Amino acid sequence: MESSLHRDLKERFGPGAGGRCEVAVDGFRIDAIAADGTLVEVQSAGLGALAPKLRRLLPRHAIRVVKPIVLSRIVSRRATADGPTLSRRRSPRRGSLIEAFDDLVGLASLIPDPNLTVEIVGVVAEEIRVTRRRRPGYSVTDRRLVEVVESTTVGSADDLWLLIPPNFPRDEPFSTADLARELGTSRPFAQRVAYCLRQAGAAEPVAKRGNSYIYTARSCVAMVT
Repeated sequence: MESSLHRDLKERFGPGAGGRCEVAVDGFRIDAIAADGTLVEVQSAGLGALAPKLRRLLPRHAIRVVKPIVLSRIVSRRATADGPTLSRRRSPRRGSLIEAFDDLVGLASLIPDPNLTVEIVGVVAEEIRVTRRRRPGYSVTDRRLVEVVESTTVGSADDLWLLIPPNFPRDEPFSTADLARELGTSRPFAQRVAYCLRQAGAAEPVAKRGNSYIYTARSCVAMVT
C-alpha cells in the first residue's frame, strides 16, 4: 500500500511544481510528471527495482528519481491504524544523506546517463505505529512527510561525492578500510560506497593492497598514473 510519505512527495514534485501525478508513458505508470516534462519516480525502497524501467525510458525521456532519507522521525503510537494518537515523541535516531548509498548500488551504473537525475531528499517523517503482541511490539502502518530539510541532486557521477563529507581526502588514494574509518561507518557500508563510485565512474581502482583495491577519485587518476 502506498505510504503518505510517497504520496506527499509525488504531490511535491508533480502538481506542487506545476505538473501532474500518475501518468502513463510508453506503457509504464509513472508517479508524476513535472511542468517541463521530466518524469518523476519516487522510490522509498531499493532503487535497483527501478533499473529495468529506467533502461527502457531513459533513451527517450528525462527522469528524476526521488529518494527520501529519513533524517529525523516523530513516533506516533495508536491502538489501531485509524484510531486516535495515544502518544507522540521524537525518536533519538538520526539519519544522514550518505545512507542513500545503501540503495544506490542498484542504480550506480545508470547515473552517468545524461537523462537521469537522482534527488536525495532528507526529510522529517511521522511514523504511525500500532501496538501488537509480537516483537518488536508494534507495526508501522504509515509514514507521513512533516518537512523536507535538505536535498542533494546527483546529475553526474562526480555528484556522488556531494553525499560524502567534504573533509574526506578525495585527492588521495584510499581503500575501503580508509573510507570506513574516515566516514565512521562499517567496512561493508564503505564497500557499497566504493562500489557506487566505481560503477558510476566517480572513482577508479589504481592498485591493490593484499585483497583490497586502492581507489582514486576520477579527477585524480591522471596524477596517480
